[in-house]
Amino acid sequence: MIARRAAALLCVAAALLAGCGAVVRLAYNNADYALRMAANEYLDLHGEQSDLMRARIADFHAWHRRYELPAYARLFAGAADRVERGLTREDVVWALDSVRARYRVLAEHAAEEVAPVAATLTPANYKALERKIAENNAKFDKEVLREDPARRERNRFKTVSGRIEEWLGPLNADQEELVRRFVRAGSAMLPVMQQDRIRRQRELVRLLETYRASPELRAKLAAYFVDIEQGRGAEYARLAQAREAELIQLVLDLDRTLTPKQRAHFVGKLRGYAAEFQVLAEQGRTEPRGSTRTALPAPATGG
Repeated sequence: MIARRAAALLCVAAALLAGCGAVVRLAYNNADYALRMAANEYLDLHGEQSDLMRARIADFHAWHRRYELPAYARLFAGAADRVERGLTREDVVWALDSVRARYRVLAEHAAEEVAPVAATLTPANYKALERKIAENNAKFDKEVLREDPARRERNRFKTVSGRIEEWLGPLNADQEELVRRFVRAGSAMLPVMQQDRIRRQRELVRLLETYRASPELRAKLAAYFVDIEQGRGAEYARLAQAREAELIQLVLDLDRTLTPKQRAHFVGKLRGYAAEFQVLAEQGRTEPRGSTRTALPAPATGG
């Protein structure tokens, strides 16, 4: 769970699409604090556990700033070049594969940092984790699965179209219809996705309890977070594959309808974030105080 939260660093700036550079930098520079709050929220850490988590998150954040942000800068700059000339299916697949590669590197390193903390978990920590998981599942059930389908579609359309407009600027009626169809097509996946989510949650708790005192813990955590498709049922695997194809088609359809103003807006956003990632990376050239190690390991290439 914490490693998945750590993966949010991958898109912490992109989550603030409407923000200026100063806002993006403020959010990223305080991401370690947000991760500590999430860890305490899920695991109710105290004393030495909390201190260890703080140190591990600090190391993770420093590593991420130094090694991953330059990779994100290159990724966004490359995406800007592709958008500027017009997207092909190969471009969209390249983007998805690139994000997966960065996630794999992120998950593997997060597991390395989290494992020492996971080895200290007690029955009280497991109880806190299970309680928080149950709360989240109940909220999803109430606010998504049991919501009136028409209202759910309207809310989801508002959310998705709003995010797209932050990248492209205002959508026209034809573009809105493309997004509406995409949102509508995803409704059937929600209950199946939630079933798989619950399965994964149970697996995580079992993994933590089983390997708590084992030297295999780090490798097991890394495999759990990297191999997120492992163990999927046939129906969910089929729906997920179809959903990815629908996403690729949505991006291509939208690209074909972009006005020159929208395309320039999109390219400008991508280049702006590439520059911000580079600035943030430069801020981390000197290792921060309080790190538990004297050197940060270089990442794997991630394919």
